This record gives sequence, structure tokens and C-alpha cells, in this order.
Amino acid sequence: MKSNRDDFTKPTKCNLAKRVGYLCSNPECRRHTVGPNENPDKSTNIGIAAHITAASANGPRYDNNLDDEERTSSENGIWLCSNCATLIDRDIDNYSVILLKQWKEDAEKELYEKLVSGVTSSRVDNSGPFLEADLIWTHNIRFNKGFSPKNRKEKNEEIILIGANPIVFWELKWYFTFKIYNNSSFPAFNVSIKSKGDKNFKSISELPRINNIPALSPIDLKATYGYMIEDTGREASKRLRQLIPEELIGLEMEINYQDESRNDYLTTFKILENGEIENLRK
Repeated sequence: MKSNRDDFTKPTKCNLAKRVGYLCSNPECRRHTVGPNENPDKSTNIGIAAHITAASANGPRYDNNLDDEERTSSENGIWLCSNCATLIDRDIDNYSVILLKQWKEDAEKELYEKLVSGVTSSRVDNSGPFLEADLIWTHNIRFNKGFSPKNRKEKNEEIILIGANPIVFWELKWYFTFKIYNNSSFPAFNVSIKSKGDKNFKSISELPRINNIPALSPIDLKATYGYMIEDTGREASKRLRQLIPEELIGLEMEINYQDESRNDYLTTFKILENGEIENLRK
């Protein structure tokens, strides 16, 4: 009887581990996952070949578009320590498919560069803070700002309403929590954020000039976005059903911060076409 899980084969697990040198692929961890055991004839392995998209329905990041072969392939796997493997499956909002694929690509690239160059370590900033951001919708609302001149008028300029749905100026407004996580064991200092392009929030909470985010802690900022439309109300209602308005897709921001030694770090935050959030540390 076939299992409901599409598990990796032993050779696939071994391949995933070897391609990153048995190191955890989480850039903020990079823990060794294999080592000696007290028994000289044994070794200890704390690594896991984790699924990027789940091995079974209703699992974390499950992708119904994959067939059995794709779901059990090396491309759908990432080598992690047991702690990080548990973390990504318990906090799927912060650990997306895009992010995990980036981890995997970076870890394999790093090991390849070490093999070619013979350099023992190419990551001098691995032991520093790592900030990631998320945009959490809280609510939205529309405000009636008055009737449009497109409604018919009489000679005395008094507005005459057309039927039950006159044309109105609507102000549409979205309210968000802009959450910044310190996903590292190091505090981050002098955090600042700025937009990289023409798109931006209408308002966002200001950070104090001198600030810090403790290790493994978040801070919450309030953000809003809004615009006006001229409509009977139908289009306004339709647009407000979007948790993230189309106008915010592609918004990109820089999060700058420092460690205790005042070394500089940068994370880019971007809203993708599907509404997912991409964070990349540079």
C-alpha cells in the first residue's frame, strides 16, 4: 500500500547533505550536522533532508501542482539541522518557498566556491544580525468624500442623485503592521528603512534615530496605504477585497542596520506579484 507521504529516497537525502558539506543551509545557522559519536564505530547525524514543499497534502507549503517524482526530487529538498527543519515548518509565513530555495542556492554556491578556491571560509559576516520584514494586513476602510460632479445638476447647481447609486469620491485606505524580525542571536542597532523606488506607503511609523532590536525579537511599525477613486461604490468594494492592493505590488524597501561593532548590514524587502514577501540579506 502506497504511503500518503512522498518521502525522499536514501540516495536523495545523501545527495542533499553532500551538496552543502553536511552543513545546515540556513545562512544564520550553518551548523555542522554530522560528527563523531561516543561509540568509535558510529557517527552522529542531526541533519534532515527537509521538503521545500510538503511531502503530503495539508503539509507546510504543499504544492498540488507537483507530481510524485517532482515532490521527491532533490530540487524539492533542502538540507537543514533538526532545529531549523522544525522552525521552517512551524512558521511557514516567515519561511516561504522562495526563501528556502534561496537558502539552498546560496549554501551550494558557497561550498562550490570553497571547493574551487580552497578558501576555508567565504562568509565573514555569518555571525551577525539578520533582519527580515513581513507585512501583515489588519483592516481596510473607505471614506465618502462627497458626490462627483459627474452626477447630473440643475441650473442652480444643486446635485441631483442618479438612482440609488450616485457617483462618489471614495478614499480607500489599507492598514498594516510592518513587522521587522531579528532572526539571529545577535542584536541589531540603528535600524532604518527607506523605499527604493516610486512606490511607497502613505505613512509608516518612524523609528527612533538610536534604536536596537534584541536577538530573536520583533518590532512592530504601523503602515497605511490609500488613494481616491470616483465610483458608485462597486469598484471600491472590489478593490477593498484585496488584502494587499495591486498598487503595492513591486514595492521594495531597504532595511539598514549594524552590529555591536558598527559593521553595516542590509536586507531588501519586496512585495512580489503573488503577494508574498521576499527578504534578501546583502
